[in-house]
Amino acid sequence: MTQTSAKPIKLTQRSGPARCGVIEIADQRPHVLGRSSTCDIALDDPKASISRQHLEIAPLGVGWMVRDLGSRNGTELNGSKLEPQNPASIKHGDVLRMGAWSFRVVTRADSDSTMIQTLHDEDDKTSLIERVSAEPLANLASHRLAVLLECADKIHRADTIEEAANLALHAMVESTGYARAAYLIPDPEITDQYQPLSFKSLNELEDVSDVDFSNSLLEGASEGDVVRLSAQSKSQDYGQSIADLDIHSALCVPVSITSDEVIGYLYLDARGSEGRVQHDASSFGRAVSRLLGLSISNMNRQELEIQQLAMRFDLDAAASAQKLLLPPDSGTVEGVEYAMIMRPGRTVAGDLFGVEPMKDGRVCVFLGDVSGKGAGAAILMAATQSYLHALLEQNLEIGPLVSALNKHVSKHSAGQFITMWIGFFDPKNEKVEFLDCGHGHWLLVDPSNHAAQPSFKGGLVIGIDPDVDYQGETIPFPHGSRLVLFSDGVVEQNHGDSEDQYGLDQAARMLEQSHTYADDVKILFRDVQRFAESEDLRDDTTIASIGLSEPS
Repeated sequence: MTQTSAKPIKLTQRSGPARCGVIEIADQRPHVLGRSSTCDIALDDPKASISRQHLEIAPLGVGWMVRDLGSRNGTELNGSKLEPQNPASIKHGDVLRMGAWSFRVVTRADSDSTMIQTLHDEDDKTSLIERVSAEPLANLASHRLAVLLECADKIHRADTIEEAANLALHAMVESTGYARAAYLIPDPEITDQYQPLSFKSLNELEDVSDVDFSNSLLEGASEGDVVRLSAQSKSQDYGQSIADLDIHSALCVPVSITSDEVIGYLYLDARGSEGRVQHDASSFGRAVSRLLGLSISNMNRQELEIQQLAMRFDLDAAASAQKLLLPPDSGTVEGVEYAMIMRPGRTVAGDLFGVEPMKDGRVCVFLGDVSGKGAGAAILMAATQSYLHALLEQNLEIGPLVSALNKHVSKHSAGQFITMWIGFFDPKNEKVEFLDCGHGHWLLVDPSNHAAQPSFKGGLVIGIDPDVDYQGETIPFPHGSRLVLFSDGVVEQNHGDSEDQYGLDQAARMLEQSHTYADDVKILFRDVQRFAESEDLRDDTTIASIGLSEPS
């Protein structure tokens, strides 16, 4: 049950209808982002470009994952649209886009690359930089058109971004007159710092660490324009600037995966006596940039599809393994009858349920809800259910049993906790000894079919304080009674896209219309779906109805 924690991440805002600053996510739990005030991360979105609950970011091993929650306008990761409800891992430098909002993911955990600072030559930026308007490809010299076609074929077959960038740079230095070229990607957290992902020089002995880059050119290109060093500015005094480096020509071409999403820069320069730059270098650079951007977009899309398929396969396998721990949907165990339904919110569930016979003729029934969602909650669910089964073999009373379970979960859960209702049903004496550990989601239906929740003291949720001494409580449970347990996915289900919740009172009203264990489960589950206005519920949903068999 021991888990390795994911390191904190940040979302730095790139665009949006309102300023929200830097969003830091450190807690080892899922965080829902949307425009609803109930979200963990609520965005002020006056035009409703995002859904009330748009996406979820959650820990995944030592990293993080994002999952679109079936939003109206969808979520894009690095320009590729996420399949709703299908998680995808996110890493340092990734770009998340939803509606009018765009964020860059920042986590230094997986980024140990060397970053370079730029030359601050902004004082004379107006005269130093000129923007280059788009020119038709037909104006390219025939030689460069041939190189461009060859480059397109090779880039299309590239397997990695570094390989595609190398091919693009090779075409640039071979055909434009610039002696050196680099593909730079911006540091998502620190301004004026860039990572040289790839470098090409006509001088094969040249070291990338000796090359400096103009901040003015990069800043101009960040707006989506091709920019170049203006030749007439060469004689001006720029202090510590590109003039000191004897650069007579420089070009910076943005690389995009969408119309407004600059992900990197093709940066070229020529110095001293190095060759004359071709007049159509900017047009050639723009064409190569488009090829590189398309190639990167395709790689991102293919990687996302493969990743989501692999994650879906793993989750389906985990769901199948989980089902082995659950009892049948209905049955009779030592004089106790039950019916249940469990529907995960996302393939695997964080709910646990069991019906276990005890050595003294009583029957233990439990329903719990692990904090968090997805695979992490499912792992803790499975481990808890297995440990609880082992404790039941020791024939402990309910107080010592839950105390031992709590101590174990507190030691191994890495900050997660479990709300749980657990009861020992005694058919012979028509009573139930139980403990409600921060759960609260249950109703007692008496023989006259009136549904209500008895008063009880309850106990602390499991996994918070290892030294809690739990004490059981007892209620009468005559034949003809039904005890209905459910997870918070029932009472906390929202009505459509609103913030209204289903609630305990509505559950009681529906149960009073039922008369059997199976109907309790079916009627309540269907009414929750009706209330949600969807068959896909937002959270793990488990319902169980338990009673005593009629005496023979």
